[in-house]
Amino acid sequence: MATFVCRVQFLDDTDPFNSTNFPEPTRPPLYTFREDIPLINQLAGIHRLLRAPHKLDDCTLQLSHNGTYLDLESSLAEQKDELEGFHQDDTGSRGKKHSVVLRTQLTVRVHACIERLYNSNGRDLRRALFSLKQIFQDDKDLVHEFVMAEGLTCLIKVGAEADQNYQNYILRGEVSLPV
Repeated sequence: MATFVCRVQFLDDTDPFNSTNFPEPTRPPLYTFREDIPLINQLAGIHRLLRAPHKLDDCTLQLSHNGTYLDLESSLAEQKDELEGFHQDDTGSRGKKHSVVLRTQLTVRVHACIERLYNSNGRDLRRALFSLKQIFQDDKDLVHEFVMAEGLTCLIKVGAEADQNYQNYILRGEVSLPV
């Protein structure tokens, strides 16, 4: 039974408009993964250890050293290539900075963004549109998912019903879309 021991943290991105880019806890605990068991079967243990605020069904795992999302249906043994360099730092010794980060799935975050845009108006809509550019800059993976989930259609519909200032906010957000 092969195991993989590493630090685990969570990123509280349950609300994309009110999240930080700082994984918690600052002193991450160690977790022992079984390399032969699909990650989906180990997720509840990580969630419980971290006392993460996420809904368990909305969680995914991301590697901190390269930003790769792990496939929860696969085991770590099946994803060895993704883990390349995980235990290495600049000196070639066992890294202390890298961790597996529990966070909200991309699709869940994208749908939260789209829902917020459709259901906001006035000052709240302006804030949401203004924040969108920063959200996209902070998480490049979110951009592709946003486009695939008809996010651009959402922006067009919101823009068609908005005044010129709101359309400018939308354009600022879309300019940051490296599609």
